[in-house]
Amino acid sequence: MTSGLLETRIEFKRLCDTLENVIRAHEIKKKEQILQTFFDECRNIGNKLKAEYPDSDASLYPILRLILPHLERQRGPHNLKQISLAKLYARVYGFTKSSDSYKKLINYRESTSSEFLGNDFADRAYCILDKRLPRYSTGFTIAQINTFLDDITEKNATMQQKVETFRVLFRKITGFEMKWVTRIILKDLRLNIGTQRILHIYHPDANDKFLVTSDLREICNELHDPKVKLKRGIRIFSHFKPMLLERCNIENIGKLFRGNDLYYVQTKYDGERSQLHMKDGIFKYFTRRGYDITNKPGYGETGSSGFLTEIFTRCLNPNCHSFILDGELMAWHKEKRIFSTKGMNVDVKNLTTNSHHQPCFIVFDVILHNDILLVDTPYKDRLKLLNDILTEEEGSVIVCQSTLISNREELIETFNIHLRDNEEGLVVKKYDMKYKPNIRDGSGCYKIKAEYSDNLVQDIDMIILGGYYGEGKYIGMIKSFMMGVVTPTSNEENSLQFLSVVSVSTGIGDEMLRYLQTKFTPYWIKERPENIMGPKKNQPNVWILPEHSIILTIRATEIIRSNDYPIGYSLRFPRVTKMRTDKPWYNPCTTSEFLSLVKDGGMIQKLTKRNITIYDVDQVSTFKLQRTANQNKSIEHNTYNKRIVPLTRLLDGKEICVINGNDELSKKQIEEILQQHSAKIVQNPMSTTFCVIVGNDKTIRGKEVVNSKKYDVVTLDWFKRITNQSDWASLGDFLPWELLCSRKTTRLQIAKNYDEYCDNFIVDANEDSLKRSFGKIAQPIIVELINNQLTVEDEKELDKELFNGNASPYSLFRNMIGFFENQSCCAKFKFRFMSGIVKDSIDNSVTHVFVKNNKTSTNTRSMEAYEPTFVKIVKCKWIDECFRNGQICDITDYLID
Repeated sequence: MTSGLLETRIEFKRLCDTLENVIRAHEIKKKEQILQTFFDECRNIGNKLKAEYPDSDASLYPILRLILPHLERQRGPHNLKQISLAKLYARVYGFTKSSDSYKKLINYRESTSSEFLGNDFADRAYCILDKRLPRYSTGFTIAQINTFLDDITEKNATMQQKVETFRVLFRKITGFEMKWVTRIILKDLRLNIGTQRILHIYHPDANDKFLVTSDLREICNELHDPKVKLKRGIRIFSHFKPMLLERCNIENIGKLFRGNDLYYVQTKYDGERSQLHMKDGIFKYFTRRGYDITNKPGYGETGSSGFLTEIFTRCLNPNCHSFILDGELMAWHKEKRIFSTKGMNVDVKNLTTNSHHQPCFIVFDVILHNDILLVDTPYKDRLKLLNDILTEEEGSVIVCQSTLISNREELIETFNIHLRDNEEGLVVKKYDMKYKPNIRDGSGCYKIKAEYSDNLVQDIDMIILGGYYGEGKYIGMIKSFMMGVVTPTSNEENSLQFLSVVSVSTGIGDEMLRYLQTKFTPYWIKERPENIMGPKKNQPNVWILPEHSIILTIRATEIIRSNDYPIGYSLRFPRVTKMRTDKPWYNPCTTSEFLSLVKDGGMIQKLTKRNITIYDVDQVSTFKLQRTANQNKSIEHNTYNKRIVPLTRLLDGKEICVINGNDELSKKQIEEILQQHSAKIVQNPMSTTFCVIVGNDKTIRGKEVVNSKKYDVVTLDWFKRITNQSDWASLGDFLPWELLCSRKTTRLQIAKNYDEYCDNFIVDANEDSLKRSFGKIAQPIIVELINNQLTVEDEKELDKELFNGNASPYSLFRNMIGFFENQSCCAKFKFRFMSGIVKDSIDNSVTHVFVKNNKTSTNTRSMEAYEPTFVKIVKCKWIDECFRNGQICDITDYLID
């Protein structure tokens, strides 16, 4: 086969033009059309090449890997970020550190004058280097750019070799092409169109394939023709996205046992989620993101080519000839005989024979065994099979220990044991759950950590000492902050010394960020104050005098040893939980208070304060309600001590409960926007609640409120519609496709205006409404919101509402159930049109039997076998007479004795 012929026929500039047009297009549909046209063009070229050279490779993989560089799995890491690229570009052109060009490249995140367009490093590099690069394109191809990227990711490539490789490249490409090469290297094209949309444009089934495997090459090879459907399924030696864990707070553990379910409890390991494939003695190791690490020294394809595979080979049951295992790779210290964690900066993927650690595979699930896929097999049976497949070996191959529990008391006891053992947390799996790749919410698998609850971990009040500029839309803004503690050196405030501990950006929403930006802008300085000790590496871009600063409450998973900070420790996974405007700047956590949290000499210290009790489960909801009520007195219309000014009175007097948001909108953001429209926010729904918003109905609380059927539960589509409309004069009714469940009154209201396919009775259809209705016809589902839930009395009540208190002229035969002796009788259709129910055979429910004349058939006479015998035998002419007069006529003259 002629490899990669297609990529030699398409110029890189053609791809750059396409990507530039995508960025400039403001509408998503226009972006999609541009990409679709480009993909079609590439396929057409590939098809012509295939016809001319049958053995050629017409895969679009060389192109798609440049459009989605963050999904690249075949190439290794470039090890080039913005700052290292800035230094590399400076070396290519000989910029000195004192030159303006060097400073502008290095300080790309700082606010700039109008000479620079755009808001990323690639735009800055383009403005500085454009005049130094060729003016016209030289026909550089997709194949050449891929070769270049392969060269700079070469494992043993030195920085000087990379500089030379870039020098050669910059003689062949324009500044415009250099800008897009830069973005590809940084794996951020800034197209403002999501990965899922791009994959769907490439092929309608590409996203489904991506749920199973994150290998772009495999996607392109299998899904070349958009008209050819996907061959679904998990396959050996093909990476798939593993099943994920849903977060569960301590206060919710009681809800896990409401259905008398049993659960397996396991240790939550802090390692590298991985999967191991084996068939006929050949092994493949994949990380969670799909990187193949088989050929790393600690692993190996066969028993003779790597450490861990050699162990597996001798621990494996001889009757097992193929499997796919899901588990965690951990680093095992050879001498101390303990596990290390990610916080110790041990890279388990790159361990060698000379390392202090060796890789250990902790297995907790089997997805395939002897070529049989087990995704639909209950977990209890998969666990049993695991122990038959493997024999454990300490420090190398371990089957995760599982304890079966049936109540919350057992779960609390197990959780406290793990806290005392300094473990990360617990994994709880329903004993009969099935394996669902790439599913988190609703999977039946949960992770429980102390840090998820307010009262179990030690939060730390720290002061902002410096700031770092952001990327993208945050260029020119301080996006993250250097936090520190105080060391009193005397009783005088002016002699306080401040020590940096950690930088943080998580937990700082846009509203808080804008507040801090406004507050600190006049006070940022370039020089570090004398009373502040910064980190050894990654110094802040700007500093602030402590007396102009503010204190933030920080929550982290643990304290870790670090020589990069003057206090000797830092925090792992820090996030901001609140802003302490009530505390003066000189009163943050002190160094002695911080160090008192270090319980022993270990590398990692958990910040858990105490064990949990049944009180935490029973009382936490009440506690949170009381706390929320107290907070609402001061922050109902305030955010970060800044009053939320209502934009409208659209939701005035409306009580709304927000259960959760999604990746696009957080619960907090939704609540703030609702308050801008004068809504009253509550944390638990009641009978007075106008509606409940659920962004994710797969979570425990989301499912609970939907299944209760007590409230009008709406999706984020309702929230977006009512808050994004240009005319806020009135609220309007709920739309049926926005409701997850509803009250009876809402169902009645919707039934007045919509049929069971969500088609409005009085509003003209458009493209979107037709697609929605046809979708429900194509996939019939019982729609709770429509009239299939209405009783006969409900229908009569609805008739009266529709016709001003009178019976409906179109429901003459309501409550009547008829059997027609002559199934082709025209009267049958008039009967059904006027709300009569037609039966194909006679049973106890039939109220009327309609015949054409005075004679009845044997089938009709057989109805005497049914009890009760209140069935009337009526001539069809009676239906015609009622239909003609628009009312029920006297039936006496039409009865047959």
